[in-house]
Amino acid sequence: MRLSAYLYKNTFLIGIEGIGGTGKSMLAAKIYDEIASFPKRFWADVSNGAGFSDLARQVLSEFGFPVPEEEAQLVEALVGCLRSGQFLLIIDNLESLLQPDRQWGSLFYGDFFQAWVEHGSNSKVLVTTRERPELKGFEWLTLKGLQVNEGIALLTVLGIRGDLTQFVELVDGHPLLLKLVADLLNEEYSQDPDLSRLADLGLGNLRQLLTDSQVVGIHHRKNVGMVLVLDASFNRLNELQKALLLNISVYRGAVDSAAAVAVLPGSSAPEIEEELRNLVKRSLLVDKLNGKRRFDFQPLILEYVRYQAGDQSEAHQKAIDYYRSIAKQPPWKTKNDVKEYLEIFDHFYQLQDYNSAFDSIRICNDFLTLRGYYVDQVELYGQLVSKWEEIGARENRNYQAALILLGNAYNSLGQYQWAIEFLQQSLEIFREIGDRNGEANSLISLGNAYNYLGQYQRKIEFLQQSLEIFKEIGDRNGEANSLNNLGNAYDSLGQYQQAIEFLQQSLEIFKEIGDRNGEANSLINLGNAYNSLGQYQRPIEFLQQSLEIFKEIGDRNGEGASLIGLGNAYNSLGQYQQAIELLQQSLEIKREIGDRNGEGASLIGLGNAYNSLGQYQRAIEFLQQSLEIFKEIGDSNGEGASLNNLGNAYKSLGQYQRAIEFFQQSLEIFKEIGNRNGEGASLIGLGNAYKSLGQYQRAIEFLQQSLEIFREIGDIRGEAIAWFKLGLSLENVNRESDALGAYRNASELYQAMGLDADVLDCNNAIERLSQPKTSVVSRRGFWRWIGSWFRR
Repeated sequence: MRLSAYLYKNTFLIGIEGIGGTGKSMLAAKIYDEIASFPKRFWADVSNGAGFSDLARQVLSEFGFPVPEEEAQLVEALVGCLRSGQFLLIIDNLESLLQPDRQWGSLFYGDFFQAWVEHGSNSKVLVTTRERPELKGFEWLTLKGLQVNEGIALLTVLGIRGDLTQFVELVDGHPLLLKLVADLLNEEYSQDPDLSRLADLGLGNLRQLLTDSQVVGIHHRKNVGMVLVLDASFNRLNELQKALLLNISVYRGAVDSAAAVAVLPGSSAPEIEEELRNLVKRSLLVDKLNGKRRFDFQPLILEYVRYQAGDQSEAHQKAIDYYRSIAKQPPWKTKNDVKEYLEIFDHFYQLQDYNSAFDSIRICNDFLTLRGYYVDQVELYGQLVSKWEEIGARENRNYQAALILLGNAYNSLGQYQWAIEFLQQSLEIFREIGDRNGEANSLISLGNAYNYLGQYQRKIEFLQQSLEIFKEIGDRNGEANSLNNLGNAYDSLGQYQQAIEFLQQSLEIFKEIGDRNGEANSLINLGNAYNSLGQYQRPIEFLQQSLEIFKEIGDRNGEGASLIGLGNAYNSLGQYQQAIELLQQSLEIKREIGDRNGEGASLIGLGNAYNSLGQYQRAIEFLQQSLEIFKEIGDSNGEGASLNNLGNAYKSLGQYQRAIEFFQQSLEIFKEIGNRNGEGASLIGLGNAYKSLGQYQRAIEFLQQSLEIFREIGDIRGEAIAWFKLGLSLENVNRESDALGAYRNASELYQAMGLDADVLDCNNAIERLSQPKTSVVSRRGFWRWIGSWFRR
């Protein structure tokens, strides 16, 4: 079947396969330029192993769609973009993304192609490759070279004379080989570019070799022919041209003359520029004009040149020096601002100097974390961890640190089981080598991973171990950090007094050792704990102190966090305008410093404040923005929380079916990532929505499920809410005795937590059982719980 036929039938994913130089890219380019049925199209060359995030962002930007920040959600975004219209996406040199076993070497490419096969539309994704990936769903077209008449036409256009038919047949119509031969003849014998001249260029035995019975197979013959022609072309270059080709081959992607000069000192920029253009004339380089002239290799020629170059250590070091000389200093705003550090990483990695590669990326690690480039961190630290594991570098401090950083990056992506796996490895190594400090820090990171899963008891176990170690080794800062995290864990479980005790201890230690940042963070968490207790004035005092400290030390991120806490506290007090002003300030700061996660948290706070004001559409707008951000950065917990809050907003609007849709989505996400606390919160939302629809039995089923979860994980606050809501639904089906038991259970739990206002609500409900039913019920405890639950 002709390729054009695939473009017009119900085929979503098309592959052009062939050995290097057979014209795959040429055919794809012809389709790109001539097929008129695609109003928008994009060409992506991934010959240098481009990450999926970079490709997807470029495509979305070109097609006029919102550009997510993080790869974890770019798959969904790109598939959605392509499904929305009739687009053509060409991915050239796909083999560069494959490992030797034909599996994907870069995260999320496989996910994208699989999703596209399952959900494709009128858009087409066309790839060129020398190797087929292990993926079903492609329609493959195999290229075997030009037809004889096409090969003759190409040589004729290039001005070549001689027995063209015989030569095209000899090389099986290999387009790149034909062009290399033609350019070689034109450069060396411009007055008489005849095929008979090949003998003078050292190719007199080309026919003999290519017709030798021992040279079996078309692909083998073409490869032999290509190497012979490249040898001849390379040998005819002057010394500067040879050195230029060999040295610039260490770069990834196209280079300009400045980068070329850097790896070949002693030659002037104009001289280098001229020789680069001469190499383009010989088809040994490709000229790319995109505002600035740049030069690149075809993949097959790059392989040949790198083979010829042998040891490239010196060139790699010169490239490192070049990138260091032009690297931007902080502050950075986009990933492009740190691209030189990423290139330095790659050159050290190629030199097998993994420690220096690690050091180069640590420089911008905080920036990558703040901006939500978690997948980049996973790929970078993952490469290093893999190599260090191969060489058995368990005692290497950088390897141990990379394991923790890799685990934290997976944590941020919501891939908690992967996070736990790497963090567990780091813990085992630290224990094996007797590094107590490293052991304690691994325990804290593991605790945080289980926290995201809603497994607070497991978190407490790890944090308690870390606390004991820090006390044992006399690390006061580590001790305070463990206490701070323990406070948050107990707050999540609704054990507020216990939480406050731990947080107060951490605060005292941070003050004692003069750690102003730690002191401010403890104050924030104390504020949140008192907010959960319903003592709203106390949290404002603590949060105001934390805000002043962060301003004093110039910590803009902390300043934004304090403002979020203050905004939520004023929202709990019913001072909604004050809350909105503070949350708006936090939003501006988070956007200014590029903290996407913090931006999402500010938007959720604003959404809840407007919901409290009864401005439900404004609330939905902010919550929708938060949802988009959490999707972009791959924060599954944040995404689930935004969906849950959207469900609450639509329920407030009386749009119960819409609310149920959002609660159901949040439930599925929390189940997928194993967040039992979030799962329980979504089930409560579903119970409330079905109760409002009058489907009381469905409501009871969901609320009973939530109750079981909260009991299982020891979340007494969630359990109290579930009992109270269950009581309301049981009343509606005339199960007064059961409802009375539910209210009493809720009252006991609220009393244990010291939440007097909620105890009063329960007592009122108990009294109401002997009076005519009313539909007005206090929701104070529920809304406070939802807000504080997200702040964890």
